[in-house]
Amino acid sequence: MVSLTLIKTEAEELVRRIPRSNNHQMQGELVKLCEAHWRTLRGPQPSAQLAQALWSSLPPLADLLVDLYTQGDTPLSNILPNFDLARGLAVIALAEIQHGNEFGAHIAHEPMKAFQMNVPSPAWLSKISAMLHGTLDAPLMHLHDRHNALWKSLAVIAAQTKRVDLVATEAVIQLLTAHDESHNCSDPALEKLRQSVADAGIRFLTMDKNLVQYEQHHKAHKPVRSRQLGELLLEIRQLWLR
Repeated sequence: MVSLTLIKTEAEELVRRIPRSNNHQMQGELVKLCEAHWRTLRGPQPSAQLAQALWSSLPPLADLLVDLYTQGDTPLSNILPNFDLARGLAVIALAEIQHGNEFGAHIAHEPMKAFQMNVPSPAWLSKISAMLHGTLDAPLMHLHDRHNALWKSLAVIAAQTKRVDLVATEAVIQLLTAHDESHNCSDPALEKLRQSVADAGIRFLTMDKNLVQYEQHHKAHKPVRSRQLGELLLEIRQLWLR
């Protein structure tokens, strides 16, 4: 993955070109606007465990910004000079870095670079919005796919939850590692997902301090860090958006 240092440098260069004196204020306004957009999109709080975990997990700010841009959102046009998506994404990339969200910074960086000189394609904008709204179809995953069991299990989680971001995935894994003693009251969607992940060859055991312990094909496997999960999710996300 591209280093955060490079992302920060390139984003700061773009932000410096924004014809506005208080970029820190603009960053706060953009973040608040994106967070408010998610509260509108997600609707009332659900009762089921899995749905509630996803409801509580903020998607990447960059995706929320792109959706607002696609809608021609008036408050966004009032905040972002010239309705410049590349520079808006640069502001979001810096906000994600400040918040320690490496995955979110990477999500913002690629389109930030792409749209400095080019206008976003309607097809790409449509896919980002569909992914955010949970209406984008997951790519087909073949039984004999070259990817390993962990990659496949993350792809299964993405396909069933319609979320391809690290915050949501970690929330789901946390649920899958929980030992619910009241299985009679368990969430059917969560149990279906648990079985699908098991079918992919993975059983998540614990998740603590950004470290995930799991079994692969019933054998203990070396733990992985959140950053490694993020790298795999970026690969899966690219398949969703191609």
